[in-house]
Formats: sequence, C-alpha cells, structure tokens
Amino acid sequence: MNKLNVKTPFTMAVVCFLFSTTSYVKAQKTKSDSSKTKEIQEVVVTALGIKREQKKLGYSITQVNSKDITDAGVVNPMAALQGKVPGVNITAGAGGPQSSSRILIRGNTSLGPNNQPLIVIDGIIVDNSITGAGEWGEDYDFGNEMKNLNSESFESVSILRGAAASSLYGSRAANGVIVITTKKGKKGNGIGVRISSSLTAEQVYAGPKFQNKYGGGLTPNFVKGTDGINMLNPNTFFYSYGPVFDGSKVRDIDGRIIDWIPKPDNWKDLYQVGFNRNNLLELSGGADKSTYIFSYNNNYTEGILPRNSFKKDAFYFRGTHEFSKYLQLDASINYTKTFSENPLPQGGGAAPLYWIAYNVPRNFDMNYWKDRYIDPVNGGILRGAADPYGMASSLFNLYQNTRTQAENNYMGRMELKSKATDWLDFTFSANFNNIYLLRENKLRGTDPGFRGGSYVTAEARKEQLNFKFMANGRFKLMEGLDMSATVGAEEWRSKYKETILRTKAGLKTPDVFEITNSVDPIEVAFNYTDGYQSPKIIRSVYALANFNFKDQLFVDITGRNDWSSALAYPKLANITGKTSYFYPSFTANWNFSQTFKLPEWWGHSSLRAALAWTGKDTTPFNTSSGLFYRNSRTYQHPDGGFISLPEFNNSTLANLNLKNELTRSIELGLNLSFLKSRIDLDISVYKNNTTNQVLELPIPIESGVQWQQINAGNIENKGVEISLNTVPVKTENFRWNSTINFSKNKDKIVSLTPGVEEYILEWAFGRDIRSVAIPGSEYGLLQTKYGFARYQALDDKGNKIDDSRNGMKVLNASGQYIRSDSYQNQGYVNVGKMAPDFLASFRNNFRYKNISLNVLIDARVGGNVISATYNYASQLGVLQNTLKGRTPETGGIAYTDGQGNKQVGIIPEGIFAQGTVITDLSGTKRQVGGMTYQEVYNNGWITPLRTDIYYRALGSWGGGIREQAVLKNTWVALRQVSISYDFPKKTIQDIGLQNLRVSLVGRNLFYIYNALKDNMNPEGLYNNRSGSAVEYGGIPFTRYIGFHLDFAF
Repeated sequence: MNKLNVKTPFTMAVVCFLFSTTSYVKAQKTKSDSSKTKEIQEVVVTALGIKREQKKLGYSITQVNSKDITDAGVVNPMAALQGKVPGVNITAGAGGPQSSSRILIRGNTSLGPNNQPLIVIDGIIVDNSITGAGEWGEDYDFGNEMKNLNSESFESVSILRGAAASSLYGSRAANGVIVITTKKGKKGNGIGVRISSSLTAEQVYAGPKFQNKYGGGLTPNFVKGTDGINMLNPNTFFYSYGPVFDGSKVRDIDGRIIDWIPKPDNWKDLYQVGFNRNNLLELSGGADKSTYIFSYNNNYTEGILPRNSFKKDAFYFRGTHEFSKYLQLDASINYTKTFSENPLPQGGGAAPLYWIAYNVPRNFDMNYWKDRYIDPVNGGILRGAADPYGMASSLFNLYQNTRTQAENNYMGRMELKSKATDWLDFTFSANFNNIYLLRENKLRGTDPGFRGGSYVTAEARKEQLNFKFMANGRFKLMEGLDMSATVGAEEWRSKYKETILRTKAGLKTPDVFEITNSVDPIEVAFNYTDGYQSPKIIRSVYALANFNFKDQLFVDITGRNDWSSALAYPKLANITGKTSYFYPSFTANWNFSQTFKLPEWWGHSSLRAALAWTGKDTTPFNTSSGLFYRNSRTYQHPDGGFISLPEFNNSTLANLNLKNELTRSIELGLNLSFLKSRIDLDISVYKNNTTNQVLELPIPIESGVQWQQINAGNIENKGVEISLNTVPVKTENFRWNSTINFSKNKDKIVSLTPGVEEYILEWAFGRDIRSVAIPGSEYGLLQTKYGFARYQALDDKGNKIDDSRNGMKVLNASGQYIRSDSYQNQGYVNVGKMAPDFLASFRNNFRYKNISLNVLIDARVGGNVISATYNYASQLGVLQNTLKGRTPETGGIAYTDGQGNKQVGIIPEGIFAQGTVITDLSGTKRQVGGMTYQEVYNNGWITPLRTDIYYRALGSWGGGIREQAVLKNTWVALRQVSISYDFPKKTIQDIGLQNLRVSLVGRNLFYIYNALKDNMNPEGLYNNRSGSAVEYGGIPFTRYIGFHLDFAF
C-alpha cells in the first residue's frame, strides 16, 4: 500500500456490492490469475508456519490467496474453498450464514463422528468441531469457531493434505491441516488506508419440483356440502391426489370459499430475500524498524427466513518491531464479537420446506395462513377446527420463539525471534484463544394466555493456551550439500466449562424470560467436555532436518513426540497409560529438470515421494470410563434392612491399555511444466491407513455394561489428485488462465476387530436407514432394513435355487412392495454409499486490460444422499414424480373398480411372494406366488393398483420403502462468476486514490446438472458429522449476487 497522499479532500461513505477477481496459488507450480506467470519458485506456508520454497517440498500443498476467500462473501471462510482445492470436499451447512461446513481432506480417516481438519491461524488452533442435527434432523446450528474468523485479515490459506505435510502438528493433524497466515504491514510505507464495502443479496431461486395439477384429496371428485357446494374431503384433504385444478369455486376445509387453483409458490412464501452487508476499514504502514496493521470489519446478515440474522464485529491488530538485528518482535490481537439469532432449522418438523412437503396439499395458501396461528381471543396457538391444516405450531415456532447465541472471541499471539549468528536463530512464541459464549432459548407459551413456555440459558467458556520454542540452524555440510534444521518444544492447554440453567414446568408469568420465573425449581446441568478444573494438556518435542543437494535433490526428515493427558488414567487406577507417541516423516523431491539438460520449452519439473505417520489421541476422561461406580439404588432385605446396589457410573467397560490412533501415509507426486509455465501439470497418488481407532462397541448387557472401549479398525484411503494449469491465450492486452482439478478417493474398511462385523456411523429417519462401516466395503455404506425385498426362489425343502426372476421386487397380496426385513430374513440391504466417485472443478480467468472475468464450475460424481423430503413428499402426492400414472396420458391404466367408480392405476414392477393367494375379480381364490403383477393382470384376475395407493404405500411413515429415498448424488454447479474492473491509476490519482476496483459477483448461481429426483438439494445436509448423508427438509436452492467496492489511498 502506498504512502498517504491526499491531493483533494476525500471522505465518502461507501456501501457497495461484492466480489472481485480470484487469485489461485498452487503449491507445486503456482499459477496466478491476476499476475504474470513466472518460472520463479513461489514461497508457501508449511507446517508450524514455516515458509519454504515449494520446489523443496516432497508432498503436495495448495496455497490459496486471501482474495479467493474474501471475494466469496461468506461468513464461514472455509466455505469459500469449495471447488478450489483438489482432494478437498466441502459441504456447506443448512443452518444459515453462520452454519458450519463439513470439510473432508482425502476422505474419512476415522470411524468417529469428527473427521474435520485442524485449523491453525498464525499458530493458534481454532475449533472446527462438528455440529448439526440428530436422527430426525431437528436442531439449530449456531456454527463453530470458523464464523468468528475475520477473513479480511487473511494473507493466505495453505491446505496440507497429506500426513507428510501435517506430521509436525502431531496428534491433532490426522485429518489434514489448514494453515492461515494473517497480513502485516510493510516497512517504510507510511500510512496506508484501505476501505472495502459490499452488499450481497441472497435469493431463493428453486426448490423441489412440486406438481401443480391436483389439489387436496385422494379421489378426483369433491364431496358435496349441505348447501350443494363442492368442498374438500375433510378426511383426506392433506393429500394431493384430489380434483384437477380448474379455477372453480370450492369450499376450503375451514369453510371459506376459494378459487380452485394451485399455489405454486406456497413453499416459497415464507422465505425472503436475504442480504449481507460487509464493511472494512484497514490502516497499515511501517517505518524502518516497525510495521503495523489495524482493521475493523463489520458484517451484518439477514437470512432467507424472517428473524434469522448474524452480526459480527471484528478487530485485528498486528505489529512488528526490530529492536536490533538480533531481536525482533511480532505480536497480534484479534477480538471478534458475534451475535446469531434464530438459525435456520436444519431439517425435520421445524424446517418450513419440510412442512410444505409433508403436511399440506398444493392448494394450501401460505400467505393466508402464515398470519393466522395465534388465538386472537385467548392467546396461545390456534387449535382444533381453527387450525385445520395443523400448521399453527410450526408457524408459532418460526415467528414467536427466539434462539440466540452471543460470542466474544479473543485471540492473541506474541513471537520473539532472536538471531544468535548468521546460521542460528531462536523463536519463542505464546498464544491464546478464549471464547465466552451466552446462548438463550426463549420459547413462548402456547397455551391460552401464552401460559407455559420455557427459558434456557447456557454460559460457556473455552480457554486455550500455547507456548512454543524453536531453534533454527543452517549449515553447509560439504560442497553442493546444504542443511537446515529446526528443533522445538511446545505445550498446549485447553479447558472448557458450560453451565446450563433451564426452567421447569413452564413460566410463572408469561413472556417473562428469566430463570427465576420458573414454576418448579430450575434444572441445572454442567458440561466439562475438556475438563475445566483439569485441562487437557499436550506436551511435544519435534525436529526437522532439510537437506539440499545442488538445488536438485531435497530430502526432509521430521519427528514429533506428543505426551497427551487425554491418554492418562486416574491415579486410583494405578496405571501410567500410553501417553507418549511418536510421529516421523520422510520426504524427497528430485528436481530432474535441473539434473538433465532438457529442451528450452521444458520448464521446472520434479518427482516427489513421502512416507509419514500422524494420528490423534482421544477426548478427555475417556480413560476414566468404567473405573468408578456409584450406589444407584437400594434393595430392601426381608429382615427390613436396606442394601446399597452399586453400578458403574457409566455403561462402558474400562480399557486399561488405550492407545493413540495412528495414520500411515505414502505419497508419490509428479510435477511437469512446459512452455515457460504455459502448461503445468501436477499429479499426486497416495495411500493412507488409519489404525488403533478408539471405538465404543456394544457388548451383551448381561456383562453388566453395554459398551466396551477398544483400539481397533483399519481404514484405507487410496486416491489420485490431478491439477492442470494452462495459459491457452496470452497477448499484450488479453490473458486466459485455466485450471482443472480432479480428485478421486476410495476409502475402504480393511478391518474392525475380531468378532465385530459392523460399526454404525450414523442413523437417519430415526433408525430406518444407517451408514455403516463393514470390513471389505467402502466407508459409509448405506443400509436399510426397509428396502425392497428381493425375490428368491426356493425348492420344496426351502433351499435357495436359481431362477430367472430372482432379484425382482417382491409384492404382497395387495400388490404393495414388501420391506426387506419382512421377507426371508433379508434384513438390512445395501442401498448406496456416501462417498463420491470423484470430484472435479474447472476454473477460468479472462483478463482484458483492466477487466477480469472469473468463472468456477464445481462437480461431484457418484455416491448417494438420503432424502426424507423426497420420501414423504412422494407419499403425499405433492411432487412431480407422482404425476406418472395418474392419467392414461402419463402411463396410467383406466379401469372401473368393484363399486363402479372410474379409476386410474399402475402396474407395479414386481413379483408376488411365494405362497401368495388372492381373490380374483370373480371371487375365485388364485395362487399367484412367483407371478408378476403384469401376468396376474393379463389373466384378468386383478385391476391395476390405484395410483394414489401405489405412491402412499411406497413412502408411508409406518410401512414405506426407505430405499426409494436414496438418491444418486451427482451434480455440476456454476459455483461462482465474477467480473471486476480496476480503474487506471492515472484516472484516480487526481482524487487521491492509489487503486480502485469495482466488482459484480454471483455465487452458487445454479446447477448445470442435478441428478437428484425432483430437484432435491444435494447440499442441504442437516449436520456435518462424518457418517451423515441425509437431507431432511433442509433449505431451498439459494444464489448470492452482489457488488463490491475496494479502494485505497
């Protein structure tokens, strides 16, 4: 930033819009969309914040410029990495702007719920924990610490994908590491001022494909009221298999006369246009020996649902000072204050999209009913006949209940660097990350007079402290062979305490949300997850040696040893525990383009290899499981005395030999560059195996406990990552940069433990579908015991025999599909998998003079998602897929039923179970086992299955086939498009500006292709746990469009 030079008064309030050109830095050969491509080897930030030339690394690393993050305009900066880094799979949360994301680097490495990478900002560890809903999808995601980060302070983001890259972080780096470095001022630059302002609109543009031809009911005819006016059937109005919309006058279920027309946007009428307003003021500069930077960032977001908002005020300061050539200081402080209000429900009964899909017909008028849910006379919610569609409770929850979370996040660091000699220096650093949180739930009473209600308040504090010392030396061992070495030690402490206070039995005085207003004595709960009185401590020592042979061959050897208190046992156990564990790594990079004389058009090229180990410990106090007991109840002896009956204070059997989890990684890579970096290809192949996972497995309850804690499991991840950077066109005024990323990972369960055949990762639909780990299968195999039963022919003795019809779907005597658990003990059946076959992205930057256009296309191919919305909306007849078979024109078959009514039906694709007997149309008993429905129909014995019965049975709550809810999760998205203009310096210098940029950007614009049936949202998952692949109402499709103004003087 240049020196302040105000030639004319320049004060202005700037509120403009979003996004600007992207700049992408690839580790093995950096390409920048907005700067000239060079053969110069770029410097990247590696483990422990050490900066190194990328050509010296024996592993893959991707570095992303800060503009890639800030231009995306997202509250959670990690969401901005989506589609920009090979091998990284990011799924945004469904809870609104502050929602947490699921980040997977090279697949799932652990059977536990958390496979999130470690996040480190200037050496400070940031909590990237899992959040989200449970088995029924009903919860609210206030996000994790990612939302508190001030992305405007970022300088760069490095993604360390392999164990070799992250091994120096030890037991916290098993899932990869994302290293963030922040900005600092520049020496001798005087005072620089930067102002940035943006305004972005979030628009709901699409949702499920609802049908708008049929209204409420199960038959094509209305019922007649006492006055002869057509009216909805009061017993079946919530289905959408009723009369065709024809614009006639009919009586609604509440007695109003309405026009019989569809309400195509009734799913959309609750949503609004959201917006994000982001403003930044940044001051920076420096003198000969000092630098400084200060920024204030204000961010305010209103979500797509009423009363959903997020506020953030972030202050950042970083200063450096050179006391002498032997001693330098680098210190920074971040303070972020956030306030989240009413996050979007992530799914289930609280999610508006789910209400529309599961509760109401296509004639339901949301605009009429959304203001009619409170009893205008007595207060509380409408009930009974006054709430015929049963929506009052959901609307009351949306508009009257308040859920908030306020956070104060303090992060600070200090680093002293002492240069002892030209070849030796020492670094001492200390940092802290403290969060103080207040969460409140104010739930208004729903009884008359607004009686009832509840108030919950939770106060939490998480405090983290870290000390680190490093010594760095540089040596010349012999001619052509140089060495640098680092040794270090650190201690990390973390503690957490949460106190929850909850009213009981309602509020004494309605609408007074105070803990003292409880009818009954309040409930108090404490959570010491990380041991507030006894903090979790990890002490470490590590060493790194780098060898450079003639600038052609680079070899790194690292080692780290951790001692974790989480693996220590209580003193009464008299067991030391295996608290110590060691992680080495070995890498090599051969720059063969320096070894051999290659053609002039052949640029920097290298081969690399890595072997490394990393892993993790366990949660605090896991080693205490099963070591304590309590007197749970008493038994009265016949003589009148009482005997105390002890039991374990938890239901887990103690493990007195718990070890750390361990991941071994092997990686090979090739980098090729041609035509002065006009073509740059980078390929990585890897194989990771994770063993000794800490698992809780069920054991027979007769043992006195329900679970046993063991070290077990071997997960193997194998994959390939390819990045191709090209400059197809390059002229004086025009440049086109292109990047193609491709990654394919296969995670396989090699083994669990002897005697254990499966490990359940996650449940969905309550307990109807599960994702599971089974030896020999991929991670996250999707299974249900409510799948389609598959025909298996049997001989007279009940033995299985070959038959051409084996594998067909099985029908019962009513012509409805049989669940797999109700036929031949088929039980759980495989219905899909979580993981994609591969990920890809295509990124282009076009620059003509001062105009830049950036386009990012992001794709996922393969895998499955479980959609509860699709399942239940199909049952109710509100989706377009249920139009099939309703008329002869849509594949249905017209017939007359036994009562003389004209009907339309479907011929189910299936075969009747063995031994099935039906009564045909003439009243004769027929043996139809082993016959298809089509064959029985052709014989004239049955009519087609009425269309509404077919769909209702398929998706019903109690007897439906859950397999139909497992959808193919393949899509291609236009993730981001931005156009920006940089004003010429000669144009803006007269008004005192050094640079001025305006940008227009769209993000998540639309899906070019979406394989999910009826346009279900493939990225609307309700939590970010490792085993989750479930959409349960979620959110509609939204796009972001905005403008951005950025200038400096």
